[in-house]
Amino acid sequence: MTGLEAVAFHLAADALIWGYPAIKFEQLMRGRSRPEIVALGQPQAAVNQFGLVRELRGAEYKQIATPNNDTLYAQAFCDVSREPLVLTVPAIDAERYMSFQLWDPNGDTIGYVGTRVTGRGRGDFALVGPGWVGELPTGVERIDCPYNGLVVWGRIGVSGPDDLANAIAIQDQLRLTPLSQFGSTAQQVPPDLEFSDERVRLDIPDDLPDDLRIYAELANALRFTPPKDPQDAVVAASLSSIGFRDGNTRFDPSSLTEQERQGLVKGARFALHLMDVNAQTTGERVNGWRWSPKSGIMGADYLFRAAFAKWFTGGNAPEEAIYLDGRFDSNGEPLTGSRRYTMHFAPGELPPVEAFWSISMYHISDGSFVANPIDRYTIGDRTLGIQANADQSLTVIIQHDAPADPNELANWLPAPSDEFYLNLRLYIPDDSLPTGKWAPPPVTPR
Repeated sequence: MTGLEAVAFHLAADALIWGYPAIKFEQLMRGRSRPEIVALGQPQAAVNQFGLVRELRGAEYKQIATPNNDTLYAQAFCDVSREPLVLTVPAIDAERYMSFQLWDPNGDTIGYVGTRVTGRGRGDFALVGPGWVGELPTGVERIDCPYNGLVVWGRIGVSGPDDLANAIAIQDQLRLTPLSQFGSTAQQVPPDLEFSDERVRLDIPDDLPDDLRIYAELANALRFTPPKDPQDAVVAASLSSIGFRDGNTRFDPSSLTEQERQGLVKGARFALHLMDVNAQTTGERVNGWRWSPKSGIMGADYLFRAAFAKWFTGGNAPEEAIYLDGRFDSNGEPLTGSRRYTMHFAPGELPPVEAFWSISMYHISDGSFVANPIDRYTIGDRTLGIQANADQSLTVIIQHDAPADPNELANWLPAPSDEFYLNLRLYIPDDSLPTGKWAPPPVTPR
């Protein structure tokens, strides 16, 4: 690759790595703003309304990679360009975990409402966009957002099937209210469907080749998430060289040569491949696991935040939850269902958390849960029937076939027949992992 094709390739790859989180944000907002659609495990609601997941996600859910099976979700894709929104959360019982993570279109966490940060009592929180000037009602706490677009990504802990109705009752008390209507009713204010439809409208020219569509999506995303920080300026300035017009809010490849178009096509493939590689390799390593202290707060690490958006959408910041990615056994070999493994937690060495911990199993191909005969996708401290050893250690059995030993069956995390990866989640962890006081046990072949 030389000449104009090479130049376009490099500019295009840089642009997509830089802008992919905003593209993903718009894709999710557009895909989840159809309240007339009932999609299992995929919340649907108009913009500025909560979409509620009423069941724990299972193997049928494939909309995003690496989902959790620990909590019910309450998600809202928001646009506060017209006025602030007031988020109202109810009081919860003393044992329940609840968290509402607020993140911007780049995937960076803005703040939290919930157990760890604001407590377990009822509260009202105004989500305020840049440039808004006004007074908030007494008792409403202000949260400033760097962009007019943001996500409220709510997680409500569920302690098994018998607790599901209690978690749903909490969902039913959530509210998102335009500031101008706050206090006028105790019910959820009806959605502004006209505003919602216009906000997610995407106009793609009929004659645009499919392999260039992602650039039109980037231009659309930049209408709502323009370059904000000084370090964004170099990439933003380069976009006019690869067909971006009208302040980078419209993509028009008509001025590009065939060589430049080919550079864009190859640049997109390369950028998406780099995201996959980064997701599988970046982070701190311990006993075959990886985790990143930058999760949920990526800043200007463009490649990591792109990989995070693609593979770990909506992941928490480390103070709220740590995610450990496991793809290799204690011998450095890829995890596969053709082998059998154990994870052994020595006495007193279970994950150090204030809330709870879990280990989840995923297909390596698409990051979805693995269908299995006992419908178990996750195992952890809330798994019914899990058996500790006589010395209070804990051994998790990881394999494709069901163990013959009944005691092992209670601690079995089913694997697929081919390659897989694991995710060990620590909800409200202490500092033991970052400071080296604790490490997860390796996944050991039997």
